[in-house]
Amino acid sequence: MTEPLLTGPPPAALVRLLDDGSPFTAPSRVLNGLNAAQACQRVPGAPHTVAEIVAHLRYWQLYTLALARGEHPAAPEHAAVGWPAAPEADWDTLRHDWLAGLEEMKRVALHGDLSIPVRAHETLGHELVLHALHNAVHLGQVMQLRQMLGAWPPPGGGDTW
Repeated sequence: MTEPLLTGPPPAALVRLLDDGSPFTAPSRVLNGLNAAQACQRVPGAPHTVAEIVAHLRYWQLYTLALARGEHPAAPEHAAVGWPAAPEADWDTLRHDWLAGLEEMKRVALHGDLSIPVRAHETLGHELVLHALHNAVHLGQVMQLRQMLGAWPPPGGGDTW
């Protein structure tokens, strides 16, 4: 029996999963008001800084966007490859690039061919769902780190549970 292709929700639902439709703080707002010193400050006991988490998100965002362009990027051999360095001097560019990439992901969700296979049994639509879930996990970590740093909620508000 052939395994069916895993697709994903309709385009508008994908856009909502990727950003503004979240019932929580929208991913595009999670980094608002965070300066480079805060983003790179290590919280005792935390394995990563906010900037390192965003660099990780950007790494996988670029991977997913390459899939959307029909490229076939190789998965990293080791997990550490997906955690690039994130020095304080790079924070503004990193934040900007991740937010620009988020906008590109939403354009792909609305206008891309979500039915194209990107792996053996997964379509681009399914990959975008996986990407949104990955973002949610790590943005939750960012929110917790920001709370621990006394830098939450962001300007414009955010969940304070």
